[in-house]
Amino acid sequence: MYWEYEELFEAINELYQDALQMNMSSTKALSRALSEFETTMNLGVFEKSIIIIAYGEILLTHSEVFHKSKEFLLKEMYDLNMQQLEGKLTLEQFNDLNARKNLILEKIEQKPITYILD
Repeated sequence: MYWEYEELFEAINELYQDALQMNMSSTKALSRALSEFETTMNLGVFEKSIIIIAYGEILLTHSEVFHKSKEFLLKEMYDLNMQQLEGKLTLEQFNDLNARKNLILEKIEQKPITYILD
């Protein structure tokens, strides 16, 4: 399936919100959203980058971050090769995605960590 830039962000957020509506905890809802998009992440760097950054943005909305979630996020964020996205995104999208990535990396360090899965 071919995804548009904003469409993929919206789809991940919608799936996360739907899981919350089914009374899942925020951590489980986020995990479910990520697992639903696992196949999409394997399509390429464009899809993987957006999914990981959307995951990070949602994670920042949580009051506490499960330690394994933070480890996963940081590993994936540092593995993203933003230069591979040049030509796959408009300049505006590239700058937006890069700014989102940098904000997540900055803000995730300020989040309290939990070792208890909610």
